[in-house]
Amino acid sequence: MLWIAFAGVLALGLGAGGMSLASGMVDQAIAFTWPSAGAALAIALLIPAARRE
Repeated sequence: MLWIAFAGVLALGLGAGGMSLASGMVDQAIAFTWPSAGAALAIALLIPAARRE
């Protein structure tokens, strides 16, 4: 279940960043991509803890 959240958060952030980058808005692309990558990393760190339960 956490893998779906991981993939979804990362895909949404990268998609929004890609659309902003395609529009020429580099600062917004960075602003959209980094938080999603951080959230995806946090979810990835939770996956081993969820398997232990």
